[in-house]
Amino acid sequence: MTQDRSFQDHDYDIPEEQQTHWREYVRVLWEWKWITITAVVIGATLGLIQNFKAVPVYQATTPVELEADTPRIVNFQDVAATDTRSSDYLNTKVQVLRSRSLAEKVVKTLALNGNPDFLPGAGENADFAGALQGCVSAQLRRGTRIIDITAEHTNPKMAALVANGVAQEFVKLNSENRLSASMDAIRWLSTQAEQYKTQLAKSEAAVQEYREKTRDVSLEDSYNIVLDKLKSMNTAFGNAKMARMSTETEWKQVQALLDSGRDAALIPAIASDGEVETLHQSLTQKQIAVSVLRERYKDQYPAMIVALSEQKEIENKLKQACVAAVEKIKARYAVAKAQEESLVEPLAEQEKQALELSRKLVEYNRLKRNAESDRQLYDSLLMRMKEAGVTGKLEFNNMHIIDPARVPGAPCRPDKKRNLTYAIVMGLLAGLVLSYGAHFYDDKIKTCKDIESYLGMPLLCEVPRIENKSDSDRATIVSTDPLSLASEAFSSLRATIGATPNAKDIKVLMVTSTAPGEGKSLVASNMAIAFAHDNLRTLLIDADLRHPTLYKDFQIKTQTVRGLSQYLMDGCKREDVILKSGIRDLDIIIAGKIAKNPAELLGSARMRELIEQERQRYDRIIIDTPPVAVVSDAIVLLPRVQGIIFVTHFRKLRRDAVARAVKKLREMGAPLIGNVLNNIDLKKHGYYYYPYHGSYRYPYYHKKDGRRRMESEEESES
Repeated sequence: MTQDRSFQDHDYDIPEEQQTHWREYVRVLWEWKWITITAVVIGATLGLIQNFKAVPVYQATTPVELEADTPRIVNFQDVAATDTRSSDYLNTKVQVLRSRSLAEKVVKTLALNGNPDFLPGAGENADFAGALQGCVSAQLRRGTRIIDITAEHTNPKMAALVANGVAQEFVKLNSENRLSASMDAIRWLSTQAEQYKTQLAKSEAAVQEYREKTRDVSLEDSYNIVLDKLKSMNTAFGNAKMARMSTETEWKQVQALLDSGRDAALIPAIASDGEVETLHQSLTQKQIAVSVLRERYKDQYPAMIVALSEQKEIENKLKQACVAAVEKIKARYAVAKAQEESLVEPLAEQEKQALELSRKLVEYNRLKRNAESDRQLYDSLLMRMKEAGVTGKLEFNNMHIIDPARVPGAPCRPDKKRNLTYAIVMGLLAGLVLSYGAHFYDDKIKTCKDIESYLGMPLLCEVPRIENKSDSDRATIVSTDPLSLASEAFSSLRATIGATPNAKDIKVLMVTSTAPGEGKSLVASNMAIAFAHDNLRTLLIDADLRHPTLYKDFQIKTQTVRGLSQYLMDGCKREDVILKSGIRDLDIIIAGKIAKNPAELLGSARMRELIEQERQRYDRIIIDTPPVAVVSDAIVLLPRVQGIIFVTHFRKLRRDAVARAVKKLREMGAPLIGNVLNNIDLKKHGYYYYPYHGSYRYPYYHKKDGRRRMESEEESES
């Protein structure tokens, strides 16, 4: 049987990167809106509870300025001072403000351990310093040298008292530290000056002792002289070596060419010799003259004899000149080699002398540098020691309080509006994260994008869920309710199949799915009715011999009629199994009795003959087959059909399960036309399918035509 599968020649392109439109985000939010709403409600509730339970806290701030430089009286200040302009210095002071030692001093100064307002209900062993650290913070203002010391407390007066007390103690501590550092520096200078005085004497004595030992007053000058001579000799040796290598290469090339039988006069190194070049030109001219005479005379002719004799004489001279040129090349090589060898020993001696002086100079320079370094340090210490008497008792401080803290009139927290807003925003963010997490975790087939991306096939139509209908009415919705959205979907499916390339040659269509319960029988029956309404003679075959349903949908009593299984097993006539559906141009073959070997029956020659015969009588044959992932019944029918409609239930199966079923069909060479996404719940998921959303219907297109169809069906029944 010849099958037309030209519609498979076009590869369905799937973009490598799916660009998500902003509508997709809105759709995801709408789908999982209750997660987001619940998260927002929980967040708002927690925010209200937090505001209700929160205790008012007051905040007082004392700004302290750190001056960049203190007044300079003498240079000695550089000994004790650090770079007060650096960010590290400012950040260090902020950390000092947060230290426990400062907190303990403030507790002692303000007598906070005996103040019941500071830590109400605290005992004698309470950690007052830790409590103070917990309520005090320090922050450096951006772009300034001001540190804000902030205290927070449930008592506004206590907040101001603590902020001012910490600032005062901090300024006092800084002054004490700077004075202590200055005194320590003076004592250190005195000790270091004595040590470096002794060290300087030792360093200078070591330099003098080394000069006497080497018997050289100026090692630097001696080393420079030897080094200059070494450079000159290295240059001469390099030139001699290059000359030797050049002449050696030339000599070896000449030898190699001569040994290979090459004419000496043609060797470039020999041919470039002046005498050889002149004789070679003379020989060439003579050979030309002999050639001219030979055209007119024989070799015995007197003029010819003279010319040949002269040519022979030039050739002999050329050979002698070549031998002489070879000797010249050899002599040049010997001279260059001897010149190179004559420089080896003096150069080595000069290098030895330079190395010896270099070793002496290394030790000398080390001793000299030590002495110079000790001298500089000692002189610097002496200068600082002279200033120490002036600055020893000088007190200075580079910090002061700008504005003492005042008692706050209103609490700083809780900020009820901000807390509630924050709780709602966090709830919203959590809801968004959970919504998108639920969306991406949900890997069931539910959109056209899923069909195209994961199954690699076009979506032919989207069938909405048919509610408040019996099974029979749903299976014949195109006939019973032609104005419904589902009826319009099947009409669209009929038109899409009709627009398929070579649609006229696609007579036998198979309808299958991945698993049971996806609505393939509903799609098959309504698609058959849609073809029949298009005035196409249509035969609907229920090939699901395991779980048949079409006899129920069309309310056929199986006790009085025969079906496909009886036709294939018992050999009854086709007229006995082809039944009128009650719809014009639509006939049905029900499944009949449940068979034990349905796959063998569907793959039998009798089934093939039935399809071939009915192709001649009907415009369309629709075969409802079992799911491909469950049994192999549908596989045996693949060679008999020209097109397959694959039905997928909305949000029922995982993508990988459906993809495996589609892959199985493709591997068998199945002529897949496309997919039908069935049973879409527009009430909950209308955002995916906005053309269907709401109560949109098509009376303009269907009212008159629908009445005509129903009337024609009534006429056919009568």
